[in-house]
Amino acid sequence: MDAATLLRTAKLIAVPLPFFLGGYSFAFSQNAVPGILDFPANFSTPVFKHVFQAGGLVVAPGGILSAAASGYLAYALPRQRSIWGMAAVISVLPLVWTGLVMSPGINRLIAISGDTRMQEKATANLEHRQLLSTWIMQNYVRAALYFVAGVAALRATVGA
Repeated sequence: MDAATLLRTAKLIAVPLPFFLGGYSFAFSQNAVPGILDFPANFSTPVFKHVFQAGGLVVAPGGILSAAASGYLAYALPRQRSIWGMAAVISVLPLVWTGLVMSPGINRLIAISGDTRMQEKATANLEHRQLLSTWIMQNYVRAALYFVAGVAALRATVGA
């Protein structure tokens, strides 16, 4: 593959993919998870577990692919290195955010989803509702990070 084709291909990945990932993440915070907040833990936590695990199959590889494409463009286009580098780093930040900030709540929700006794207790004290509400707000941060990466990539492409 020649260099020009490789650059165009990388841009075709690096520009739209963060916007897709941001919209995908935003949709779960806006539409999916709020719909299960008021249900008992024996319903809402297994649904959350499925949503989180299925979403991870899209978002994690997408974030890595976006970062790789932007990273390649930062390497290949020295005059735009800083903005493509910024897009690459920001594309990885949602994965870091998930691991460092969100994982305790996510792990707790997944643990509740698999244990009847924990589900009953969570329903009684509304722990699952609090954890889901926290996840919604934290997931908005992930969506915003992807949108910022997309804007940086778009700016680099338009400004070229």
